[in-house]
Amino acid sequence: MKKISILFIALIALSSASCDKDFEEVNTDPNNAVAVPAHLLLGNIVRVNQNTIYGMQQGGDMGMVWAQHLSKVQYNDEERYVPRRGAIDGIWTNLYASVIADAQSMYTLADAEGNSNLKGISLVLQANGFQILTDLYGPIPFKEFNQVGNLKPAYDSQEVVYDGILDMLTRADVLLANGTGLVPVTSDLVYAGNTSKWRKLANSLKLKALMRISKAKNVSAQLQALVNAGQLMSSNDDSAQLKYLPAQPDANPIYETVIFGTRTEYKVSSVLVNKLQALADPRLAVYAQKNNAGLYVGNTPGVENSGNYLGFSSIGTFYLNPTLPGVILSYAQSEFLLAAAINEGYVSGGNAAALLHYKNGITANFKFNGIEASAAAYVALPNIEFNNQADARIKIGEQTWFALFGQGFEAWTEWRRTGYPALSPVVEAKEASIPSRLYFNSQEISLNRVNYDAATATLTGGDKLTSRLWWMK
Repeated sequence: MKKISILFIALIALSSASCDKDFEEVNTDPNNAVAVPAHLLLGNIVRVNQNTIYGMQQGGDMGMVWAQHLSKVQYNDEERYVPRRGAIDGIWTNLYASVIADAQSMYTLADAEGNSNLKGISLVLQANGFQILTDLYGPIPFKEFNQVGNLKPAYDSQEVVYDGILDMLTRADVLLANGTGLVPVTSDLVYAGNTSKWRKLANSLKLKALMRISKAKNVSAQLQALVNAGQLMSSNDDSAQLKYLPAQPDANPIYETVIFGTRTEYKVSSVLVNKLQALADPRLAVYAQKNNAGLYVGNTPGVENSGNYLGFSSIGTFYLNPTLPGVILSYAQSEFLLAAAINEGYVSGGNAAALLHYKNGITANFKFNGIEASAAAYVALPNIEFNNQADARIKIGEQTWFALFGQGFEAWTEWRRTGYPALSPVVEAKEASIPSRLYFNSQEISLNRVNYDAATATLTGGDKLTSRLWWMK
């Protein structure tokens, strides 16, 4: 009996040792990784960012429509400045939770991997996300966002947020200039792993940020230093764009709503059509389709024409293509910003240099729209040229507005910065002026009330669509 007991104990010990051998390896689920490579976050961050701002219930109704590029012949509450709070809340939630927070996670993972290139790209994406948010809402949570244990972050002023954005882009430039670490082509939906182009994007976004706040703060020295460094976009090949796919749900959101979703109430506006026709601008045939009478006819902003869908020009087929790129920042816009900086005297060069960059911007936009052959004759027209600062302000502003067709929020935001072209509130508008911001996320009222109230108190007029932002001087 004693021998049997000893043998039994030995067998159990041997069995236990066998069961413990390679236990962790055998019991690890290969489909649920515990460590995610940093680069795997990159594609989704970019896609969520672009889908959010290109969504027609967001960048369409509150961007393209408020910039008066489009006008709706039906369902036009948003056009009359009565936006849906759910659509506004979605922008806030998406950009914070799925863009900025994920980009911060990507930075942490990249740091652990020793991949300074991905750290730099992460900072670019964070800066871009924060700029979109502060340009839409005003003061926003910045310094305390995503702090562990802090569910009620304080809001920071736009000046503080912009200081942080500029710092991120400066740090990104340094990291990308001396970068190490692979950026896989398959994960980088913007530049296919080309970190030198990400560096140009960082600096061109910095140009945009500095110009955005240039009426509120003296940024001349920073702008001149940026130009002197020579790391801005230099051709359409440098434009930052998400390449959409031919079929829903991976197609451009404009296509997904208007064509796949059959929401054909979106028409080009009479304001856009009239201005393009006055200049004999060939982009009209790209931006718009002819109506049922074979004419380009825009709907008057704010007017409902639900019984005459076919009488007004629909969005051009180029912009209804499922593979239309989702633009983060274009070379054309970078050139217009540089032209404006020179024209305002922030950067040296004078009228001749401003005119050169302005024409570069027009030509680049013509190329994007597939009509590059028409650019040389167009930019040589007397009514396109300028020879003084006041005229240049108007023309640079208007050409920027033309070129931002399809980029709803950016078109509206640049119009808020420049005031060009001169736009009036729509017919039957529910506000006395064109909106200058979005309401804060409605959940903040109940979940973060103290900080919401403090932020609202800094806005003249409070949490209203017409309260002006810090940089709108």
